[in-house]
Formats: sequence, C-alpha cells, structure tokens
Amino acid sequence: MNNLNQQMVGMTNNLSECIEQSGMTVTEVAAAKGVTPETLRRHRNGKIQMTIKDAEHYARILDVTIQKVLFQAAPIPVLGTFSINKERVKRTMHTKKQYEVYANTSYPTDRACFLWEIEKPYNGDWYEFDGAITFVRLAPIVDKYIDPDCFQFISTVKTKSPVTSKLSGQGDFSQDIIAGQLYPQPRGLYTVHNGKTKETYEGLELEWATPNLSVVFRPDLCNMHVNKVAD
Repeated sequence: MNNLNQQMVGMTNNLSECIEQSGMTVTEVAAAKGVTPETLRRHRNGKIQMTIKDAEHYARILDVTIQKVLFQAAPIPVLGTFSINKERVKRTMHTKKQYEVYANTSYPTDRACFLWEIEKPYNGDWYEFDGAITFVRLAPIVDKYIDPDCFQFISTVKTKSPVTSKLSGQGDFSQDIIAGQLYPQPRGLYTVHNGKTKETYEGLELEWATPNLSVVFRPDLCNMHVNKVAD
C-alpha cells in the first residue's frame, strides 16, 4: 500500500470541518498547534500548504485520522484484490473491510475499487498493473444486477458457479470473479472475453456485472492514498 507523502497534500483540505466537529474553537486549536490563528486560517483555506507533520499534529489535537484532515471527500471502498501470479489473475472479494482509497479528486458516491498486486519476482505481461487500482460502479454489486453499460465493454462480473481457467499450465484453477468484455446471449446467459489472457467463457449465468470505469496505474502520482483499515 502506498504511504502518505507531501505530494498528496493538496491546497484543499478538510481541516475546517474537523475543527467544527471537534467542538474546539479556532483559538484553542491554534494554541494547541503552537501557531497563530492567522496561520491556522491560512492552513484551513489553502493559502499556505500544510506539511505531513502539520496534518499529523492537527489530527492528534482533533482526535481524528490524518486522512480525515487531508481529504475532503469520503474514502472509496475497496471491494477486493486482483492478484497476479505468473500469468494467472486471481480475483477475490474481501469478506470484510480491509482497505479504503482517499483521493483529492472528487468521485461520485457510486464508486468502488479493486487493488492490484503482483507476486515477485515477475516479468510477465501484467507488469504495469502492480499497485494499480481499478474503479468500478458500486450499485450493480450491492443490488446484484447486470449493468447494461457493461455490454461490449471491459467489466468485472461474478458468476453463479465458478469457472475454470482455460490457460495452459494453470491446473484446476477456478474462480467466480472474472473480467473481460461482456456480451449478452439468449435465455439470460452471457459471454465474457478477456483479450489479455485470450480466454472466452460462454453460457455464463451471472450474479452481477459492473463496468470497469478506469484504471489508475500510479496512485501515488494522482494524489491517491490506499489506507489499511485498522482491525
């Protein structure tokens, strides 16, 4: 997971909201921080940029997380992990909340994401996905339906029964979360074609299908922070 760094500290922040929710006055917070109320005001409105240490200090004073201070938008839920081992992509849903993604860019509330990871050493075709984040629409997963925006586009789907990989050398590898271009068939069945692995699965019954909206290959350069949720 990527660590917070100074590049992620935008000129906009959530400090004003944190102070208001704390019940403390601006004068009290400034005194606890050891700065003048004017400096605090400039931190709040982005006239001067906070450092990571500033944000950590404010978080301790206000009894909130540093992410709460730095990011105005609510975190984007991480639903699962796409793990690459050799040329196999294992897609799993998390059974409980493990991670969340903070971003300085505002995202619609109907967003969720999956994290990519690669087992080292690795030099295969998926190398660029190491540490990437795939963003999807959340509603089809929560409400369990096939989003028509998936048709003929790259999507992530859950099958009603696990499918077995058709890649040579994969052994008996089955999973119920797969991805690829989605095509409707008669009688409520579907085809999924993955151009990267050259796999095609036909006659699938699906529990849900959601469109892949974007992939961010360098979250650290896009002011995004992947935060591990405390147990």
